[in-house]
Amino acid sequence: MKKYIFLLVVLIAVGGVLIYFIQENKSVDTSTLIEKEKIGQKNFLENKQAAILFSSTIDQDANNKGLSYAVFVDDTGAATGYKMKSLELGSMAKGKQGVLLVDKDKIRLVGTKYQEFNMEKEQHTGERTGYLENQNVYFSIFNTGVNKSSGENGYDSNVLFGNKNGFKNGNIPHYILTSGIDQNDIIILTNDIEKKYDLKKVTITKELLKVKDIVELKNEKSYDYANLSQIVCDKDFYYVVLSEYVKDNSENTVLLRINKKTLEQEKFILATYKNGAAAVPYNPRNSAYLFQNTFYYLNGLGEVITFNTTTNKSTIKFTIKGARKDGVRRNEGTYFQDGKLYVMRYNDHKETKYFIEEYSLDTGEKLKVINIKGLDKLLSSVKKVTIHAYDFRMLK
Repeated sequence: MKKYIFLLVVLIAVGGVLIYFIQENKSVDTSTLIEKEKIGQKNFLENKQAAILFSSTIDQDANNKGLSYAVFVDDTGAATGYKMKSLELGSMAKGKQGVLLVDKDKIRLVGTKYQEFNMEKEQHTGERTGYLENQNVYFSIFNTGVNKSSGENGYDSNVLFGNKNGFKNGNIPHYILTSGIDQNDIIILTNDIEKKYDLKKVTITKELLKVKDIVELKNEKSYDYANLSQIVCDKDFYYVVLSEYVKDNSENTVLLRINKKTLEQEKFILATYKNGAAAVPYNPRNSAYLFQNTFYYLNGLGEVITFNTTTNKSTIKFTIKGARKDGVRRNEGTYFQDGKLYVMRYNDHKETKYFIEEYSLDTGEKLKVINIKGLDKLLSSVKKVTIHAYDFRMLK
């Protein structure tokens, strides 16, 4: 198990002691659930402003007892959940044909028309779910596991890709440290052999999936990298935030930038932390963003760090008020969209414990707060397993 996944699991476990509830004598409150007939309506998403994906972990799915909820927040702030099977580290995608939901053996398109597609093979851990607009293709990549038939370093990351006309199966024969989307392609950073890291391009058409090498990362000091962000791209560069251990329990948070044409690699230190675990983002699969020649990165301390892509200067632009500094996670999630930052937060002292804050990236000003009504009720009525937030996104 790689370093980032280990850190994420540890942080989730610590947070779980404080905010997740196991109740043996209580069933899920049906007032917070979405029936299949309702989610199948073509106008289902019209009054939905946000979605959150919760799931139990792989170790809780013995005897098929795990579960997940796709929670939708409507325009009034009311939350209701659609129950599915589990998928640890699962995620969602929004495209022209609606929202793609994924669990361990089924994929669903929700929006203009409800459709279900069965998987040929069960999956238990997600990597990334996304949408390639030009191809009108959804995809979901899974951390499938070691493939002993592929040799000593064999590894499989199975892929499902398609749309309302059906989904096909593919495979990326690598362990994926992190990934992202560059217009028509998926960009992945692989780590199959200890301390060897390769940037690759995955091209998907309606029929085929192809993996092409881009460049091996320079790693003269044999750093053990952990991913802190997804890969983001502009017309000239690939960007990704990584953690590298230095000494005396110190870790550098570094921004790696790779030129698309020359493949020149540059590394910029954004920060150094004694407690690197506390600085791990709420969701490393959605902690970075490019907007108006500025790279934005939100760490787990609530600090929004900016990097000017023209001057190469970095600074802490603003800090989320009241963000914890000890690494405890309370289902927080982050999402960047249209020059704004959305942070899903938890406060045990508020009547409505879960809420979404909207910030301007330009000024750092908090623009509004959306109280999520009913989410605490849904989560506290789940019995026998604990569920954790793995994805959060705004739908409008």
